[in-house]
Amino acid sequence: MTLKVLAGASLPTGKVLMAHPQYVHYFGDFAKDKIPFLPLGLVYAGQILEENGYSVVEYHDLQLRDINGRNDLHRYDSIGINVMGTQNIAAAHRLYTTLLNMGVSSDKIYFGGQGVEDLDTEEFGRIFPQSHLVPRNALIGKDYWNLSIRNQIEKFSDNDLKTYLSNELTLLFSQGCKYACHFCGAQTSKKESFFDTKENLRSYLNIAKRLEINELSAYVTSLDFFQQAFMGGNPTKLKRQLQDIVEVQEEYGIGLRLRALTRADSYMRAAQDEELMDLTKRSGFYQFGFGADGAANVRLLRAMRKGTRDLESKLLEAFDHSERNGFTPEILYVFGIEEDTEQTLQETRDLCVGLLNNFPTSIYRGFPAKNFIPGNFNWRRADWKNSETRQKLLDNPELFANLGFETLANHISHPDQNARKLVNRYAVEMSYVAHQLGRVQSFLTVPIMETDGHELMDEESFKQFKEIVENYAPEIAKTLTLDNLPEHRKQLNMSIPKDT
Repeated sequence: MTLKVLAGASLPTGKVLMAHPQYVHYFGDFAKDKIPFLPLGLVYAGQILEENGYSVVEYHDLQLRDINGRNDLHRYDSIGINVMGTQNIAAAHRLYTTLLNMGVSSDKIYFGGQGVEDLDTEEFGRIFPQSHLVPRNALIGKDYWNLSIRNQIEKFSDNDLKTYLSNELTLLFSQGCKYACHFCGAQTSKKESFFDTKENLRSYLNIAKRLEINELSAYVTSLDFFQQAFMGGNPTKLKRQLQDIVEVQEEYGIGLRLRALTRADSYMRAAQDEELMDLTKRSGFYQFGFGADGAANVRLLRAMRKGTRDLESKLLEAFDHSERNGFTPEILYVFGIEEDTEQTLQETRDLCVGLLNNFPTSIYRGFPAKNFIPGNFNWRRADWKNSETRQKLLDNPELFANLGFETLANHISHPDQNARKLVNRYAVEMSYVAHQLGRVQSFLTVPIMETDGHELMDEESFKQFKEIVENYAPEIAKTLTLDNLPEHRKQLNMSIPKDT
Protein backbone atom coordinates (compact mmCIF):
# COMPACT_ATOMS: atom_id res chain seq x y z
CA MET A 1 0.00 0.00 0.00
CA THR A 2 1.26 3.46 -0.88
CA LEU A 3 0.04 6.56 0.90
CA LYS A 4 0.12 9.98 -0.65
CA VAL A 5 0.54 12.23 2.37
CA LEU A 6 -1.38 15.48 1.96
CA ALA A 7 0.55 18.74 1.89
CA GLY A 8 0.78 20.05 5.44
CA ALA A 9 -0.37 16.75 6.96
CA SER A 10 1.86 15.02 9.50
CA LEU A 11 1.69 11.35 10.46
CA PRO A 12 2.82 9.58 13.65
CA THR A 13 6.25 8.04 13.13
CA GLY A 14 8.68 5.80 14.99
CA LYS A 15 7.39 3.91 17.99
CA VAL A 16 3.74 4.87 18.33
CA LEU A 17 1.31 4.37 21.20
CA MET A 18 -2.24 4.44 19.85
CA ALA A 19 -4.63 5.47 22.64
CA HIS A 20 -8.39 5.11 22.79
CA PRO A 21 -10.06 7.58 25.22
CA GLN A 22 -12.59 6.67 27.88
CA TYR A 23 -16.32 6.75 27.17
CA VAL A 24 -17.14 10.45 27.24
CA HIS A 25 -19.50 10.19 30.22
CA TYR A 26 -16.84 8.51 32.40
CA PHE A 27 -14.67 11.19 33.94
CA GLY A 28 -12.87 11.96 37.16
CA ASP A 29 -11.29 8.93 38.83
CA PHE A 30 -10.68 6.05 36.44
CA ALA A 31 -13.48 3.50 36.12
CA LYS A 32 -13.32 0.43 33.92
CA ASP A 33 -15.92 0.52 31.17
CA LYS A 34 -18.86 -1.85 31.67
CA ILE A 35 -19.22 -2.56 27.94
CA PRO A 36 -15.85 -1.92 26.28
CA PHE A 37 -15.67 -2.38 22.52
CA LEU A 38 -12.75 -3.09 20.22
CA PRO A 39 -11.49 0.38 19.10
CA LEU A 40 -11.59 -0.53 15.43
CA GLY A 41 -10.83 2.93 14.04
CA LEU A 42 -7.61 3.05 16.03
CA VAL A 43 -6.65 -0.47 14.97
CA TYR A 44 -7.29 0.29 11.30
CA ALA A 45 -5.15 3.44 11.47
CA GLY A 46 -2.41 1.43 13.19
CA GLN A 47 -2.36 -1.07 10.35
CA ILE A 48 -2.11 1.72 7.76
CA LEU A 49 0.87 3.24 9.56
CA GLU A 50 2.70 -0.06 9.88
CA GLU A 51 2.07 -1.12 6.29
CA ASN A 52 3.68 2.09 5.12
CA GLY A 53 6.73 1.56 7.29
CA TYR A 54 6.11 4.77 9.21
CA SER A 55 5.71 3.20 12.60
CA VAL A 56 5.73 0.32 15.02
CA VAL A 57 2.40 0.46 16.82
CA GLU A 58 1.27 -0.49 20.33
CA TYR A 59 -2.10 0.17 21.98
CA HIS A 60 -3.54 1.53 25.20
CA ASP A 61 -7.32 1.34 25.67
CA LEU A 62 -8.59 3.63 28.43
CA GLN A 63 -11.86 1.69 28.45
CA LEU A 64 -9.92 -1.10 30.16
CA ARG A 65 -7.09 0.54 32.07
CA ASP A 66 -5.94 3.91 33.31
CA ILE A 67 -3.05 5.66 31.58
CA ASN A 68 -2.10 7.58 34.72
CA GLY A 69 0.80 5.84 36.38
CA ARG A 70 2.44 4.67 33.16
CA ASN A 71 6.10 5.59 33.49
CA ASP A 72 7.14 4.54 29.99
CA LEU A 73 5.55 7.20 27.81
CA HIS A 74 8.99 8.66 27.13
CA ARG A 75 9.78 5.53 25.11
CA TYR A 76 7.27 6.52 22.41
CA ASP A 77 8.04 8.87 19.55
CA SER A 78 4.35 9.61 18.90
CA ILE A 79 0.97 9.12 20.54
CA GLY A 80 -2.11 8.73 18.33
CA ILE A 81 -5.60 9.41 19.68
CA ASN A 82 -8.80 8.37 17.90
CA VAL A 83 -11.85 10.66 18.17
CA MET A 84 -14.90 8.67 17.06
CA GLY A 85 -17.58 11.35 17.21
CA THR A 86 -18.15 14.98 18.12
CA GLN A 87 -18.87 14.30 21.81
CA ASN A 88 -15.60 12.37 22.06
CA ILE A 89 -13.67 15.60 21.53
CA ALA A 90 -14.33 16.15 25.25
CA ALA A 91 -12.83 12.78 26.21
CA ALA A 92 -9.90 13.25 23.82
CA HIS A 93 -9.19 16.67 25.31
CA ARG A 94 -9.12 15.15 28.79
CA LEU A 95 -6.60 12.58 27.58
CA TYR A 96 -4.57 15.30 25.85
CA THR A 97 -4.43 17.30 29.10
CA THR A 98 -3.47 14.17 31.06
CA LEU A 99 -0.60 13.44 28.68
CA LEU A 100 0.68 17.00 28.95
CA ASN A 101 0.58 16.73 32.74
CA MET A 102 2.56 13.48 32.46
CA GLY A 103 5.31 15.29 30.56
CA VAL A 104 4.43 14.36 26.98
CA SER A 105 5.20 17.16 24.54
CA SER A 106 2.14 18.34 22.58
CA ASP A 107 4.02 18.04 19.27
CA LYS A 108 4.19 14.27 19.80
CA ILE A 109 0.38 13.95 19.97
CA TYR A 110 -1.70 13.17 16.86
CA PHE A 111 -5.49 13.17 16.50
CA GLY A 112 -7.65 11.54 13.87
CA GLY A 113 -11.16 10.20 13.40
CA GLN A 114 -14.58 11.41 12.35
CA GLY A 115 -14.98 13.60 15.43
CA VAL A 116 -12.11 15.93 14.54
CA GLU A 117 -11.41 15.52 10.83
CA ASP A 118 -13.74 18.38 9.85
CA LEU A 119 -12.45 20.92 12.34
CA ASP A 120 -10.69 23.78 10.59
CA THR A 121 -7.14 24.79 11.50
CA GLU A 122 -8.24 27.52 13.91
CA GLU A 123 -10.75 25.27 15.71
CA PHE A 124 -8.33 22.38 16.06
CA GLY A 125 -5.54 24.65 17.24
CA ARG A 126 -7.67 26.14 19.98
CA ILE A 127 -8.76 22.74 21.28
CA PHE A 128 -5.46 20.85 20.94
CA PRO A 129 -2.69 23.49 20.78
CA GLN A 130 0.61 22.53 19.13
CA SER A 131 -0.56 18.98 18.31
CA HIS A 132 -1.29 17.39 14.92
CA LEU A 133 -4.49 16.64 13.02
CA VAL A 134 -4.35 13.61 10.70
CA PRO A 135 -7.08 13.98 8.04
CA ARG A 136 -8.79 10.87 6.71
CA ASN A 137 -7.43 11.56 3.23
CA ALA A 138 -3.89 11.46 4.58
CA LEU A 139 -4.43 7.78 5.44
CA ILE A 140 -6.17 6.64 2.28
CA GLY A 141 -3.98 4.87 -0.26
CA LYS A 142 -4.83 2.63 -3.17
CA ASP A 143 -5.36 -0.42 -0.93
CA TYR A 144 -7.17 1.39 1.90
CA TRP A 145 -10.38 -0.61 1.38
CA ASN A 146 -8.60 -3.97 1.40
CA LEU A 147 -6.51 -3.74 4.56
CA SER A 148 -6.52 -6.61 7.03
CA ILE A 149 -6.61 -5.80 10.75
CA ARG A 150 -5.48 -9.29 11.77
CA ASN A 151 -1.92 -8.33 12.75
CA GLN A 152 -3.16 -5.46 14.89
CA ILE A 153 -5.84 -7.22 16.91
CA GLU A 154 -3.42 -10.04 17.64
CA LYS A 155 -1.43 -7.46 19.63
CA PHE A 156 -4.13 -7.41 22.31
CA SER A 157 -4.04 -9.97 25.12
CA ASP A 158 -6.43 -12.93 25.07
CA ASN A 159 -8.16 -11.52 28.15
CA ASP A 160 -8.82 -8.22 26.39
CA LEU A 161 -9.90 -9.96 23.19
CA LYS A 162 -12.32 -12.15 25.10
CA THR A 163 -13.81 -9.01 26.61
CA TYR A 164 -14.16 -7.31 23.22
CA LEU A 165 -15.61 -10.39 21.50
CA SER A 166 -18.12 -10.87 24.30
CA ASN A 167 -19.57 -7.45 23.41
CA GLU A 168 -20.79 -6.13 20.08
CA LEU A 169 -18.03 -5.71 17.49
CA THR A 170 -17.89 -3.38 14.51
CA LEU A 171 -17.71 -5.16 11.16
CA LEU A 172 -16.15 -3.05 8.41
CA PHE A 173 -18.55 -3.26 5.48
CA SER A 174 -18.91 0.03 3.59
CA GLN A 175 -18.78 3.80 3.89
CA GLY A 176 -20.53 6.54 1.94
CA CYS A 177 -24.12 7.60 1.39
CA LYS A 178 -25.61 9.38 -1.61
CA TYR A 179 -27.90 11.45 0.61
CA ALA A 180 -26.90 14.69 2.37
CA CYS A 181 -29.08 15.00 5.48
CA HIS A 182 -28.11 18.36 6.96
CA PHE A 183 -27.70 17.15 10.57
CA CYS A 184 -25.45 14.20 9.67
CA GLY A 185 -21.70 14.44 10.22
CA ALA A 186 -20.83 11.17 8.44
CA GLN A 187 -19.53 10.59 4.90
CA THR A 188 -22.57 11.89 3.01
CA SER A 189 -23.05 12.81 -0.65
CA LYS A 190 -20.53 10.11 -1.56
CA LYS A 191 -20.64 6.90 -3.54
CA GLU A 192 -20.67 3.79 -1.35
CA SER A 193 -17.29 2.02 -1.16
CA PHE A 194 -16.84 -1.48 0.27
CA PHE A 195 -14.20 -2.85 2.64
CA ASP A 196 -12.71 -6.35 2.48
CA THR A 197 -15.33 -7.66 4.86
CA LYS A 198 -14.42 -11.31 4.29
CA GLU A 199 -10.81 -10.96 5.48
CA ASN A 200 -11.67 -8.84 8.51
CA LEU A 201 -14.47 -11.18 9.52
CA ARG A 202 -11.95 -14.03 9.33
CA SER A 203 -9.74 -12.06 11.72
CA TYR A 204 -12.53 -12.03 14.30
CA LEU A 205 -13.52 -15.66 13.77
CA ASN A 206 -9.94 -16.91 14.10
CA ILE A 207 -9.78 -15.38 17.54
CA ALA A 208 -13.28 -16.58 18.46
CA LYS A 209 -12.30 -20.12 17.50
CA ARG A 210 -9.16 -19.95 19.64
CA LEU A 211 -11.09 -18.56 22.60
CA GLU A 212 -13.96 -21.06 22.15
CA ILE A 213 -16.57 -18.38 21.51
CA ASN A 214 -19.46 -19.80 19.47
CA GLU A 215 -21.35 -16.65 18.47
CA LEU A 216 -20.40 -13.04 17.72
CA SER A 217 -22.52 -9.90 17.50
CA ALA A 218 -21.58 -7.00 15.26
CA TYR A 219 -22.78 -3.64 14.05
CA VAL A 220 -22.19 -3.50 10.29
CA THR A 221 -20.79 -0.19 9.01
CA SER A 222 -23.11 1.10 6.34
CA LEU A 223 -24.96 4.40 6.36
CA ASP A 224 -27.73 2.87 4.22
CA PHE A 225 -27.28 -0.88 3.94
CA PHE A 226 -29.55 -1.40 0.93
CA GLN A 227 -28.64 1.72 -1.06
CA GLN A 228 -27.28 -0.42 -3.92
CA ALA A 229 -30.84 -1.66 -4.54
CA PHE A 230 -31.79 1.72 -6.00
CA MET A 231 -31.67 2.45 -9.70
CA GLY A 232 -28.08 3.29 -10.57
CA GLY A 233 -26.77 1.04 -7.80
CA ASN A 234 -25.18 -2.36 -8.16
CA PRO A 235 -26.95 -5.02 -6.05
CA THR A 236 -24.39 -7.59 -7.20
CA LYS A 237 -21.73 -5.84 -5.07
CA LEU A 238 -23.93 -6.14 -2.00
CA LYS A 239 -24.76 -9.77 -2.74
CA ARG A 240 -21.07 -10.58 -3.11
CA GLN A 241 -20.35 -9.08 0.31
CA LEU A 242 -23.20 -11.04 1.87
CA GLN A 243 -22.14 -14.27 0.18
CA ASP A 244 -18.67 -13.79 1.68
CA ILE A 245 -20.20 -13.48 5.15
CA VAL A 246 -22.25 -16.65 4.65
CA GLU A 247 -19.23 -18.62 3.45
CA VAL A 248 -16.91 -17.53 6.27
CA GLN A 249 -19.56 -18.34 8.90
CA GLU A 250 -19.96 -21.83 7.50
CA GLU A 251 -16.18 -22.27 7.28
CA TYR A 252 -15.69 -21.54 10.99
CA GLY A 253 -18.96 -22.88 12.35
CA ILE A 254 -19.48 -19.72 14.39
CA GLY A 255 -22.81 -17.91 14.32
CA LEU A 256 -23.25 -14.20 13.70
CA ARG A 257 -25.85 -11.73 14.91
CA LEU A 258 -25.66 -8.63 12.72
CA ARG A 259 -27.48 -5.30 12.61
CA ALA A 260 -27.24 -2.31 10.31
CA LEU A 261 -28.89 0.98 9.33
CA THR A 262 -31.05 1.49 6.24
CA ARG A 263 -33.64 3.78 4.75
CA ALA A 264 -37.16 2.41 4.47
CA ASP A 265 -37.34 3.08 0.74
CA SER A 266 -33.99 1.31 0.14
CA TYR A 267 -35.19 -1.65 2.17
CA MET A 268 -38.43 -1.93 0.21
CA ARG A 269 -36.51 -1.86 -3.07
CA ALA A 270 -34.30 -4.65 -1.77
CA ALA A 271 -37.35 -6.59 -0.59
CA GLN A 272 -38.28 -7.16 -4.24
CA ASP A 273 -35.07 -9.19 -4.73
CA GLU A 274 -35.61 -12.63 -3.18
CA GLU A 275 -31.98 -13.66 -3.58
CA LEU A 276 -30.76 -10.52 -1.80
CA MET A 277 -33.15 -10.95 1.12
CA ASP A 278 -32.27 -14.64 1.44
CA LEU A 279 -28.55 -13.82 1.62
CA THR A 280 -29.29 -11.12 4.18
CA LYS A 281 -31.08 -13.61 6.41
CA ARG A 282 -28.44 -16.31 5.97
CA SER A 283 -25.69 -13.84 6.82
CA GLY A 284 -27.10 -13.47 10.32
CA PHE A 285 -28.91 -10.14 10.18
CA TYR A 286 -31.54 -9.88 12.88
CA GLN A 287 -32.23 -6.11 13.11
CA PHE A 288 -32.38 -3.03 10.90
CA GLY A 289 -32.48 0.54 12.14
CA PHE A 290 -34.79 2.49 9.84
CA GLY A 291 -33.91 6.16 9.53
CA ALA A 292 -37.28 7.74 10.31
CA ASP A 293 -36.08 11.33 10.79
CA GLY A 294 -38.68 13.78 9.48
CA ALA A 295 -41.14 11.04 8.49
CA ALA A 296 -43.95 12.62 10.50
CA ASN A 297 -43.99 15.80 8.42
CA VAL A 298 -43.00 16.42 4.80
CA ARG A 299 -41.86 19.96 5.64
CA LEU A 300 -39.25 18.48 7.98
CA LEU A 301 -38.09 16.04 5.32
CA ARG A 302 -37.46 18.96 3.02
CA ALA A 303 -35.65 20.90 5.75
CA MET A 304 -33.44 17.88 6.47
CA ARG A 305 -32.66 17.50 2.76
CA LYS A 306 -34.11 14.01 2.77
CA GLY A 307 -36.46 14.65 -0.16
CA THR A 308 -40.24 14.90 -0.16
CA ARG A 309 -41.27 11.26 -0.57
CA ASP A 310 -44.02 9.87 1.64
CA LEU A 311 -41.56 8.35 4.09
CA GLU A 312 -44.24 7.47 6.66
CA SER A 313 -46.01 5.02 4.35
CA LYS A 314 -42.66 3.48 3.37
CA LEU A 315 -41.83 3.03 7.05
CA LEU A 316 -45.09 1.19 7.64
CA GLU A 317 -44.38 -1.08 4.66
CA ALA A 318 -40.80 -1.70 5.79
CA PHE A 319 -41.76 -2.44 9.41
CA ASP A 320 -44.46 -4.84 8.26
CA HIS A 321 -42.16 -6.63 5.82
CA SER A 322 -39.26 -6.87 8.27
CA GLU A 323 -41.42 -8.32 11.06
CA ARG A 324 -42.97 -10.87 8.70
CA ASN A 325 -39.50 -11.91 7.58
CA GLY A 326 -37.96 -12.25 11.02
CA PHE A 327 -36.06 -8.95 11.26
CA THR A 328 -36.50 -6.63 14.24
CA PRO A 329 -37.37 -3.12 13.01
CA GLU A 330 -35.74 -0.29 14.94
CA ILE A 331 -37.23 3.22 14.95
CA LEU A 332 -34.17 5.41 14.45
CA TYR A 333 -35.33 8.99 14.85
CA VAL A 334 -33.44 12.28 15.28
CA PHE A 335 -35.83 15.09 16.23
CA GLY A 336 -35.60 18.64 17.49
CA ILE A 337 -34.06 20.30 14.44
CA GLU A 338 -34.35 24.07 14.10
CA GLU A 339 -37.50 23.77 11.98
CA ASP A 340 -39.34 21.63 14.53
CA THR A 341 -42.40 23.10 16.29
CA GLU A 342 -44.65 21.77 19.02
CA GLN A 343 -46.97 20.46 16.30
CA THR A 344 -44.23 18.59 14.43
CA LEU A 345 -42.83 17.18 17.68
CA GLN A 346 -46.34 15.94 18.58
CA GLU A 347 -46.54 14.34 15.13
CA THR A 348 -43.15 12.72 15.72
CA ARG A 349 -44.28 11.35 19.07
CA ASP A 350 -47.51 10.01 17.57
CA LEU A 351 -45.61 8.29 14.76
CA CYS A 352 -43.04 6.68 17.06
CA VAL A 353 -45.61 5.54 19.62
CA GLY A 354 -47.81 4.27 16.81
CA LEU A 355 -44.97 2.19 15.38
CA LEU A 356 -44.26 0.72 18.83
CA ASN A 357 -47.92 -0.14 19.35
CA ASN A 358 -48.53 -1.59 15.88
CA PHE A 359 -45.33 -3.58 15.51
CA PRO A 360 -44.79 -5.68 18.66
CA THR A 361 -41.13 -6.55 17.98
CA SER A 362 -40.09 -2.99 17.06
CA ILE A 363 -37.49 -1.11 19.11
CA TYR A 364 -37.31 2.64 19.75
CA ARG A 365 -34.03 4.50 19.30
CA GLY A 366 -34.63 8.23 19.40
CA PHE A 367 -32.26 11.14 19.89
CA PRO A 368 -32.57 14.90 20.41
CA ALA A 369 -30.91 16.52 17.39
CA LYS A 370 -27.51 18.15 17.67
CA ASN A 371 -27.86 20.63 14.85
CA PHE A 372 -24.28 21.90 14.73
CA ILE A 373 -21.51 19.29 14.70
CA PRO A 374 -18.20 19.26 12.80
CA GLY A 375 -18.74 17.80 9.36
CA ASN A 376 -22.42 18.57 8.90
CA PHE A 377 -23.88 21.30 6.71
CA ASN A 378 -24.84 23.56 9.62
CA TRP A 379 -21.31 23.68 11.08
CA ARG A 380 -20.18 25.62 8.02
CA ARG A 381 -22.91 28.26 8.23
CA ALA A 382 -21.71 31.85 8.72
CA ASP A 383 -24.16 32.52 11.57
CA TRP A 384 -22.78 29.52 13.47
CA LYS A 385 -19.18 30.57 12.85
CA ASN A 386 -19.95 33.90 14.52
CA SER A 387 -22.12 32.52 17.31
CA GLU A 388 -21.52 32.79 21.04
CA THR A 389 -22.26 29.06 21.42
CA ARG A 390 -19.41 28.07 19.10
CA GLN A 391 -17.07 30.26 21.14
CA LYS A 392 -18.18 28.50 24.32
CA LEU A 393 -17.27 25.14 22.77
CA LEU A 394 -13.84 26.25 21.65
CA ASP A 395 -13.12 27.94 24.98
CA ASN A 396 -14.20 24.87 26.97
CA PRO A 397 -13.84 21.61 24.97
CA GLU A 398 -15.54 19.68 27.79
CA LEU A 399 -18.80 21.13 26.43
CA PHE A 400 -18.46 18.96 23.31
CA ALA A 401 -19.89 16.21 25.54
CA ASN A 402 -23.21 18.06 25.18
CA LEU A 403 -23.20 17.34 21.43
CA GLY A 404 -23.54 13.59 21.82
CA PHE A 405 -26.86 12.56 20.31
CA GLU A 406 -27.53 10.55 23.47
CA THR A 407 -27.64 13.69 25.63
CA LEU A 408 -30.77 15.65 26.39
CA ALA A 409 -31.18 18.93 24.50
CA ASN A 410 -29.06 21.53 26.29
CA HIS A 411 -27.71 25.08 26.21
CA ILE A 412 -25.13 24.13 23.56
CA SER A 413 -27.37 22.11 21.24
CA HIS A 414 -30.47 24.28 21.76
CA PRO A 415 -29.50 27.74 23.09
CA ASP A 416 -33.14 28.87 23.20
CA GLN A 417 -34.48 27.54 26.51
CA ASN A 418 -38.09 27.29 25.36
CA ALA A 419 -37.11 25.19 22.35
CA ARG A 420 -34.80 23.10 24.55
CA LYS A 421 -37.54 22.26 27.06
CA LEU A 422 -39.98 21.49 24.28
CA VAL A 423 -37.58 19.03 22.63
CA ASN A 424 -36.80 17.39 25.97
CA ARG A 425 -40.48 17.07 26.82
CA TYR A 426 -40.99 14.84 23.80
CA ALA A 427 -37.60 13.11 24.13
CA VAL A 428 -38.46 12.04 27.67
CA GLU A 429 -42.05 11.11 26.83
CA MET A 430 -41.07 8.88 23.91
CA SER A 431 -38.31 7.25 25.92
CA TYR A 432 -40.74 6.72 28.79
CA VAL A 433 -43.26 4.94 26.55
CA ALA A 434 -40.54 2.72 25.08
CA HIS A 435 -39.22 1.89 28.56
CA GLN A 436 -42.71 0.97 29.74
CA LEU A 437 -42.93 -1.46 26.82
CA GLY A 438 -39.43 -2.78 27.44
CA ARG A 439 -38.39 -1.94 23.89
CA VAL A 440 -35.82 0.82 24.03
CA GLN A 441 -32.33 0.96 22.55
CA SER A 442 -31.42 4.61 23.21
CA PHE A 443 -30.67 6.05 26.61
CA LEU A 444 -30.83 9.74 27.47
CA THR A 445 -27.81 11.07 29.34
CA VAL A 446 -27.53 14.28 31.36
CA PRO A 447 -25.62 17.19 29.78
CA ILE A 448 -23.41 19.78 31.43
CA MET A 449 -25.70 22.53 32.71
CA GLU A 450 -25.17 26.25 33.23
CA THR A 451 -27.51 26.40 36.25
CA ASP A 452 -29.53 23.33 37.22
CA GLY A 453 -32.05 20.85 35.81
CA HIS A 454 -34.74 23.50 35.50
CA GLU A 455 -32.99 24.71 32.34
CA LEU A 456 -33.61 21.28 30.76
CA MET A 457 -37.20 20.38 31.51
CA ASP A 458 -40.30 21.12 33.57
CA GLU A 459 -41.47 19.16 36.62
CA GLU A 460 -43.92 17.02 34.63
CA SER A 461 -41.19 15.81 32.28
CA PHE A 462 -38.86 15.29 35.21
CA LYS A 463 -41.32 12.87 36.84
CA GLN A 464 -41.11 10.66 33.76
CA PHE A 465 -37.34 11.09 33.51
CA LYS A 466 -36.98 10.07 37.16
CA GLU A 467 -39.01 6.90 36.52
CA ILE A 468 -36.68 6.07 33.62
CA VAL A 469 -33.62 6.66 35.84
CA GLU A 470 -35.01 4.32 38.51
CA ASN A 471 -34.33 1.44 36.10
CA TYR A 472 -30.58 2.12 36.21
CA ALA A 473 -29.80 4.12 39.35
CA PRO A 474 -32.56 3.41 41.91
CA GLU A 475 -30.64 4.80 44.88
CA ILE A 476 -29.90 8.10 43.14
CA ALA A 477 -33.48 8.37 41.90
CA LYS A 478 -34.80 8.36 45.46
CA THR A 479 -33.41 11.82 46.19
CA LEU A 480 -33.03 13.19 42.66
CA THR A 481 -34.49 16.64 41.94
CA LEU A 482 -34.10 19.18 39.19
CA ASP A 483 -32.13 21.31 41.65
CA ASN A 484 -29.53 18.62 42.46
CA LEU A 485 -29.38 17.06 38.98
CA PRO A 486 -25.94 18.59 38.16
CA GLU A 487 -24.26 17.06 41.22
CA HIS A 488 -25.56 13.61 40.29
CA ARG A 489 -24.69 13.91 36.60
CA LYS A 490 -21.51 11.83 36.72
CA GLN A 491 -22.98 8.85 38.58
CA LEU A 492 -26.20 8.96 36.57
CA ASN A 493 -24.39 8.90 33.24
CA MET A 494 -22.16 6.07 34.39
CA SER A 495 -25.26 4.08 35.38
CA ILE A 496 -27.37 4.79 32.28
CA PRO A 497 -26.56 2.21 29.54
CA LYS A 498 -24.36 3.36 26.70
CA ASP A 499 -25.83 3.86 23.28
CA THR A 500 -24.20 1.37 20.91
